[in-house]
Amino acid sequence: MKKTGLFIFLLAFSQAVLAQQYEIKATITGFSNGTKFYLEDTDVSTNIDSAIIQDNKFVMKGKLNPAPQSLWLHTTFNKKFYYVTLLIGNDKVTITGNSKDMPFDLTITGSKPQNDRNALNLLIKEGYKKRNQLVNEYFALTGDSAEIKGKAIWKVIGKLDSADDQIKKSYITKNLNSYESLSQLFYLKGKFKKDTLQRMYDSLKPEFKASTFAQRIGNYLKIGEILKEKDQMADFEAQDKDGKLHRLSDIKGKYILLDFSATYCGPCIESIGDLEKVSTKYADQLEVVTFSGDGGKETWLKGVNRDKPGWLSLWDGKGNYGETIQKYGVSGYPTFILINPQGIIVSKWSGFGKEKDKKGSLETKVDDLMAKK
Repeated sequence: MKKTGLFIFLLAFSQAVLAQQYEIKATITGFSNGTKFYLEDTDVSTNIDSAIIQDNKFVMKGKLNPAPQSLWLHTTFNKKFYYVTLLIGNDKVTITGNSKDMPFDLTITGSKPQNDRNALNLLIKEGYKKRNQLVNEYFALTGDSAEIKGKAIWKVIGKLDSADDQIKKSYITKNLNSYESLSQLFYLKGKFKKDTLQRMYDSLKPEFKASTFAQRIGNYLKIGEILKEKDQMADFEAQDKDGKLHRLSDIKGKYILLDFSATYCGPCIESIGDLEKVSTKYADQLEVVTFSGDGGKETWLKGVNRDKPGWLSLWDGKGNYGETIQKYGVSGYPTFILINPQGIIVSKWSGFGKEKDKKGSLETKVDDLMAKK
């Protein structure tokens, strides 16, 4: 009897564990046997699962914590990138369709959060397809009239983007207590007045307010006004690769060049050479501090070990949604902020470029700013 009772207990326990796992069963035609699909957590730029397609089918199993999460299921086939975004918890999910159906027209069932995402995708997909077509047309332009035609194309794209924002705002307002709405609300937070955003946040049901999606919005509401030029810097604490904690205010009597970066950001990698030059050229006047937007420590350390910066490289473990990145208004990488010895923000800019046989845009910008100090 005891053995029977133990067996029943173990069977029930194993079933409970399996019930807390996700299972993705996919049947997607149009890909060759052996094509590898990846399930990526984009918040930490890490593939959390993978599977190889065989006879148009593959299966992925694992556990998500926290759940639900917004994930990318993607592959590269015949030099073309294919993807679909998922919003799933530890659910049994079924995906069917053809390669041509990616990213919007696959049939995805088995997850309530994904059902909500499907509903929004149905509203925005035609605009997305039109936008994608126009972008392809823009990059195919040649000849003397390319500039004029390009401006006309981007004017249409701007209208499509505005329409897309309005559709999403309407969806959010009507379906606030859903993970999809909260996911979209964070990215559209600047489209709402802060007092309106606060009321929306306060009205959330406990289940949704406890989610990571709502916590991002809560952090944004908590930070106050986003910093701009001529504002006093915001202090923060973060760790270096050895786990030692540093505060920005520890740097005294020097300019600070804050470099907001991410491990797999192409322009960030390209800017390393300029950061090295600036760090050396102004060593007695300026300290470079790189602050990582990576969500995962392993991903961040890969970047540190690859780039081997000769300056302070910090990480706070909060990714793109932490208070520091939001307070400094970082919306893309790299973002650079020059702070004077009195702690005042002198300049703030984003992006990096470099013309052949010329200085990079970062070195040029810092040279100009330091010459005016």
